[in-house]
Amino acid sequence: MSAATAIIWSPENSQEEFIVFVDDVAEYERWKGGATDIALSRFVGNFAVLKTSTSVGHTGNLGEVSKQEIQNVFFGGDKSKHAEDAIEIILKEGKIHKGDYSHSYKLTLNPGRGAGSVKGQGNTQGR
Repeated sequence: MSAATAIIWSPENSQEEFIVFVDDVAEYERWKGGATDIALSRFVGNFAVLKTSTSVGHTGNLGEVSKQEIQNVFFGGDKSKHAEDAIEIILKEGKIHKGDYSHSYKLTLNPGRGAGSVKGQGNTQGR
């Protein structure tokens, strides 16, 4: 099992939790502390907003949130906003959580830095 660092954000008065994975916690903390010269790609491995299939809490099978849901939940339906904008909100306002997510999602670890490392986990491994 591998540990992962997630940033979890929940809208006000909601049980839904949205998740972004961070590869480099030190760089993330520097960025959050005001180092605006750090690109998100230096510490965000997978540019996707995730949530559990049950939409309640942060345990269970994780899946990518649709573009429409991002626009509705984060921006009140503003169609000019994208996942990257929502990721910034989660990173700025969310709480850090270290845990074992290896059972729940097939992660591509920062493909922007080259070919990346693909790890199949849980019941999808070996298929």
